[in-house]
Amino acid sequence: MEQINWCILGLIIQNIRCHPLCKIMRSPVENLHYQVIPPHPLLATYIACYWILRTGAGQSRRELILPDGYAELILNYGATYSWHDHGRQIKRDMKTVHLVGERDATILVELRGGIQQVGVKFKPIGLFTLLRQPLNEISNQMLSPEELNDPSLQLLYDQVKETPGDAASIECLNTFFLNRLLVESLGDPVIGGAIHLILQHQGNLRIDTLNSSLDVHYKVLERKFKTYVGLSPKTFARIVRFKHTYKQFHRIGHHDPSFFLDLGYYDQNHFIKDFKHFLHTTPSAYLRKQRALSDEIVRRGLVERHDF
Repeated sequence: MEQINWCILGLIIQNIRCHPLCKIMRSPVENLHYQVIPPHPLLATYIACYWILRTGAGQSRRELILPDGYAELILNYGATYSWHDHGRQIKRDMKTVHLVGERDATILVELRGGIQQVGVKFKPIGLFTLLRQPLNEISNQMLSPEELNDPSLQLLYDQVKETPGDAASIECLNTFFLNRLLVESLGDPVIGGAIHLILQHQGNLRIDTLNSSLDVHYKVLERKFKTYVGLSPKTFARIVRFKHTYKQFHRIGHHDPSFFLDLGYYDQNHFIKDFKHFLHTTPSAYLRKQRALSDEIVRRGLVERHDF
């Protein structure tokens, strides 16, 4: 039987339309193109957003990528780039297509120039529905389609490569995931409730309060959370809280040095401990290093993306 090219099919099916592309964001200093695009409305339960990244040929840069509560599928059509997890002493060169599991630490990415990438940020239920395996088995890992035993991801990579332009690429992704993810519900109401509460409180929520609100024992919640999300609820809440804190740090930290006290931190030492955990440096040292190390992609994403 001839294999169906879902991307081409998606271009002619009239009732499957991606959202209009969001405003293109360009740096006034560097030739960096980073774009965030919402998925098809029927995929909103599963996918947070798509993104497109391009850098100029011969232009190298180093980017800090914070954990943000999402796993990602990255389709790389440009130069090979390096992915460093210094805490675990892992370095990988990423060439074509790979999936990045949920992370609990910041990684350093070296973009060597001529980068052209299309990415998919999955909500926890989306990745679980796609892979149908416990997500803690792939957390903090970067895996190829061969390592995942999922050749359809390589096929998707090849099909997106053939599409004529960004709008067609997004249409291709929508069509692929509409066929893969719109299946019987694989979610768990306890996990859905837990994620909702953690996000509602922006991570500033005690785990015993979470347990009592859901009327579930912590061990049960932790086991389910690791299966469906890839991390423990405590780690996930810590990531969500710091993501919000990091955004506020850039927005108001310079004129309100005690801003973190309203975000669930007991004192300055508590805030600095979290800052060092995620960024491996202190807030003051981080600000001094900003000229040499960029986090523009992360900050743009936090501004433009409507999380979860």
